Amino acid sequence: MTVLPSGTGAAAGGLSMPWVEEFGGFFDDAALFPPGNAPMVTAVARHWEHRDAWYGPAVGTFVCPDRRWDELIGQLDAEGPVLDLSLVVVGGPESLAAGLARAQAHPRVRLRAVELPVTGSPPGGLEALLQTVAAAVPRTVTVYAEVGLGPGVHEAVRAVARAGFRVKFRTGGTRADAFPDETRLAEGLVCALRLGVPFKLTAGLHHAVRHTASGTGFEHHGFLNVLAAVAAAHDGAGEEALASVLACREPESVARWCTPHQRAAARAWFTSFGTCSIDEPLADLSALRLLGRD
Repeated sequence: MTVLPSGTGAAAGGLSMPWVEEFGGFFDDAALFPPGNAPMVTAVARHWEHRDAWYGPAVGTFVCPDRRWDELIGQLDAEGPVLDLSLVVVGGPESLAAGLARAQAHPRVRLRAVELPVTGSPPGGLEALLQTVAAAVPRTVTVYAEVGLGPGVHEAVRAVARAGFRVKFRTGGTRADAFPDETRLAEGLVCALRLGVPFKLTAGLHHAVRHTASGTGFEHHGFLNVLAAVAAAHDGAGEEALASVLACREPESVARWCTPHQRAAARAWFTSFGTCSIDEPLADLSALRLLGRD
């Protein structure tokens, strides 16, 4: 069982403004997605619990696929708080307009972001697809276009940059081949920063530091490794140096790789990541004594 420090405010582990600057809104609540697969009623209830807890500032948007909209609104209290939502458009561009209309019309939903995959667009079709999305989504809503790591990543990120959107990279899944190695991820990170494109990550980042999952044998990236790598890239490091940071498995080394100020600056680029567990990443930060300053 994951155990987090109890309490509120500064008394809970000595919370201070640097903590919020480093990790505020970092953990997007993707409880509905694998491997968590929480029922909607559980996911929504737990989201409010997270937001009301002492670590609430670390919790980002509630991530929900468009095809589960009816389930979601069935769990929202007409007199309750407004839900900050990131809508994942799994039905493709054809379902984008309907999803936007529903989300924007609901009084208890604040649409913060739209996430949709653009990998696999036909040659020359990516620009047209992104233009269609740009015409449909209000400027007040952040768009994350999911592109694949590996061959073609530079062209895809460049197209996303021209559209004025942000990038989403996938860092895990239910199969071993869904986890990019450190070289491939480093390439994507450097590409995004050099083109001036903020990004989010999704899948496989339940823990702060790179590790091999005992149950599956899958190689998981650590979200703190990624944050340190982004800080290094921001200071001019190249892909080889970033790959070395991403490969490190020593928690204390990763925690000391950059200063709180450098991590806070890196958040301008690494905006958040989707995680089906909020407790696990926070427990890791607590164990590394990064949730407060002595």
